[in-house]
Amino acid sequence: MNKKSIRTLSSLALAVAAASSGAYGAQLEEIIVTAQKRAESLQDVPISMTAVSGERLEDAGVTDFQSLSEFVPNLSISENAVNTIITMRGISVGANQSFEQSVGVYVDGVHYGKSRQIRTGLFDLQQVEVLRGPQGILFGKNTLAGAINVTTAEPEMSQDGISGKIAVTAESNNGEMIEGNLNYSPSDNLAFRLAFRDQADDGYMKNSFAGAPSDMPSTDEEIWRFTTMWNPSESTSVKFTHGESSYERIGANSTQVSWAPNSTLGAADAVMFGVVGLQFPTFGAEVNANDGTTMFRDSTTLSGCDLETYVKAQGRYGVGSNSASSCDNDGERPEGTYTETADTALVIDIESESGYTFHSVTGRNTYDYQDGIDADWLPLNFVGRADISNYEQTSQEFRIASPADKRFSFVAGVYWSESEQEIDRTVVVDGTLGYPDKVTMVTTFGNWNNVGQSSALALPVKGIATPGVKAATDAAAGEGTWDAMTLDMQDAALESFLTSGTVPALTALGSFAIPDVTMWDQAGRMSYYNQKTDTTAVFFQGTYQLTDDLTLTAGVRYTEEEKEAIASADLVSSAEDNLTTPDEGEFLALMQAGLFDVYAHSFNEKRDTDQVVPAVNLQWAQSDTNNFYISYSEGFKSGGFNSVDSQNPVIDADGDPLRTEPGVGFEYDDETAESWEIGGKHVLMDGAMNFNWAYFDSTYDNQQVSTFVGLGFVVANAASSSISGLEMDMAWQATDKLRLGASLSFLDGQYDNFDKAGCTAFQASELLALNEAAPGGELRSDSPVTKAAGCQQQFAGDGTPSGSSQDISGGQLGSDFEGSLTADYVSTLSNGTVWYAGIDVNFVDDYFMTGDLDPIDVQKGYEKVNLRLGLKGDDWDLMFFGRNITNEITAAGAADTPLASGAHFRYMAPGEIYGARFSYSF
Repeated sequence: MNKKSIRTLSSLALAVAAASSGAYGAQLEEIIVTAQKRAESLQDVPISMTAVSGERLEDAGVTDFQSLSEFVPNLSISENAVNTIITMRGISVGANQSFEQSVGVYVDGVHYGKSRQIRTGLFDLQQVEVLRGPQGILFGKNTLAGAINVTTAEPEMSQDGISGKIAVTAESNNGEMIEGNLNYSPSDNLAFRLAFRDQADDGYMKNSFAGAPSDMPSTDEEIWRFTTMWNPSESTSVKFTHGESSYERIGANSTQVSWAPNSTLGAADAVMFGVVGLQFPTFGAEVNANDGTTMFRDSTTLSGCDLETYVKAQGRYGVGSNSASSCDNDGERPEGTYTETADTALVIDIESESGYTFHSVTGRNTYDYQDGIDADWLPLNFVGRADISNYEQTSQEFRIASPADKRFSFVAGVYWSESEQEIDRTVVVDGTLGYPDKVTMVTTFGNWNNVGQSSALALPVKGIATPGVKAATDAAAGEGTWDAMTLDMQDAALESFLTSGTVPALTALGSFAIPDVTMWDQAGRMSYYNQKTDTTAVFFQGTYQLTDDLTLTAGVRYTEEEKEAIASADLVSSAEDNLTTPDEGEFLALMQAGLFDVYAHSFNEKRDTDQVVPAVNLQWAQSDTNNFYISYSEGFKSGGFNSVDSQNPVIDADGDPLRTEPGVGFEYDDETAESWEIGGKHVLMDGAMNFNWAYFDSTYDNQQVSTFVGLGFVVANAASSSISGLEMDMAWQATDKLRLGASLSFLDGQYDNFDKAGCTAFQASELLALNEAAPGGELRSDSPVTKAAGCQQQFAGDGTPSGSSQDISGGQLGSDFEGSLTADYVSTLSNGTVWYAGIDVNFVDDYFMTGDLDPIDVQKGYEKVNLRLGLKGDDWDLMFFGRNITNEITAAGAADTPLASGAHFRYMAPGEIYGARFSYSF
């Protein structure tokens, strides 16, 4: 959408709103927010924002951050295998655990530094405020796209003994939830509140793989929060909260949606299509007929054990039970995740006699999680990944605010935080697929020094050939081809095949010393990542009343940050239950490096950064009911170090890895933003309608992007991107019984300059073919052609291949438009019972789900409809509801299938859900 059309729409919207006039008996209630660290009316705050009360969230069935995004314009929150992703105004964050969020999340004033902290549910809330655009002055770093400000419910100082509420919910997929709160106030200045929730469901997807759970992903969540409110004097208040949660998900919400090999395949990719086709001949047809509601996969993975434990403890190898969920008993478990969190906040407010307010927020947050991922996303026990991670953060903010009714007022403060993130990760490729008596040796012939261009795998093909006989061949043996053979580990050794004549091209490998261990069962990549972050900041925001109608606000925040990271990875393998290391022979080391596309490494790096973030805002109160503003603001998101274990070290001129020197992509820079915004907030129809609008134009430099490329991620900073748009929202109390709402946003976003983006799987395959056709099996920097299908081969200093990239400058960011329509009706029956009904319609246009802008990974536009109908008495409430009643099948994310170039999977969102909820207050 161009700027002319945006101006036209803005003018039209204002004209329509202004033309509506007349006397209305019903009025909208005033919404008080704290977006500027003061209590103010929503209509007086010069920020594009949405505020939703806890009661409204409860009525709408919002139980977590993901469902919150359905009710907020230009906000999307989704979950993939490792991260929870928040997207606002088309700006998001990649799937890398070291990345900071582009949208900051604050609960009772405490910043949640990592996205894993918001996987637990939303419950017992006072209000949620969603602020769009950079919020760098008062909220700080990692808010360059916006902020979500959550305030939990406070205890009620009633002195009426114990009061509370309890609610039970039953819904589709055997979903059950019980939640409530207890309130106790022993005096008029002290009160306690205990809130809790316990919920579980069986999952919304069907898995037809024999032996796997039929319903996925099942979830089980327990949360509680204890809050104390104490007012020792009229001028002082103290709020203390401590909450803990546990969240377990068994299975996954991901499924294959495409199973079609690219025209050119590397050896590993060819093997995957071949082995899956041999063992599951109908798999391709099932995938291509999949509507996104079913899956066919074994859904087993590791428990976070080291490779030796995994190899020796598997139940399928005769040891263990296959039923445990930790390393104490078994090296294998169903795919899933388990997260525990603990969050503490102490908020102190003191108001002086002169009207100055001192504010202190102390926070302590921790989490521990275990992730087990069926990382081949296929019906094979082939690639498993396990993460064990913990995080802890301590923060302190002191803030002082002058009286707001003076001609000049200000808010100033200091902030400090320290955090530590730790990740232990194991990725295992099981070369036997659970059948150690039969092993297929698959090898590719090419330049073994060119990591990623060739690989060697030991894979099983059970029952397709007799031991010692070649099972299949793709073409005549030679460079660029692959052979598959079966052999019996008990009856034959690998050496017998080297001279049998069945694999003559093995001699092309040269005079490598190939030990017996080459015939391996499992190969593993074991890694450790630790990142420590120290942040300090000072900030000031002042407001000056220029005239009775004009107000100027300006602020600045200075931030210093230090990060130190340790990242190491080792490649190991096993053969006949013997754990070995790659140094047993150059052949094995290169085989491992080719398989995982990474060399062993050990990095210890440090980075320091400082940022000055300004903002300025001019507000015009044209009348008591019409406010206009124009603002300029900046923000930044911290840089850091790549946490994925596929990071490679520097390769020297001889082609050897320098273990302690990180290569390109390990460190990434701060991402920065600049944004202009002009908007208006209008109270119309004698208070019956609020109409708000904002036009913004933002640019982002060094945007952090992460692209999944099989067994790891490519991390890069885009040169720049820009996004502009128009946002409008309306709330109208049409009668004392009927309330209507609408929101609509238009976006025009693109990468302005991003010539080092990760290549798509198709592009990488075409470039691989170009490499294999080159003399020596690899391109050189002086080769006549070094690009295929838009994918450019990159080169090291010695002219050898070193990664690849594509230019996606001009590529789309975000969807072109999205919005929602709501209607709520309330009426009282003759006996005093209230009945109510509501409907929400949410819609969005097409958008890309991956950073490489692969056209296969586009989510088409859709509309989702939610309904609710209920009866309410003085102390009870019965509601029936339906979410996504049109059963729109949509995805929350997508990626390439590892080792199967051309295949894709998606993380699916729930389909239709129906249920009932009953609550009782006492």
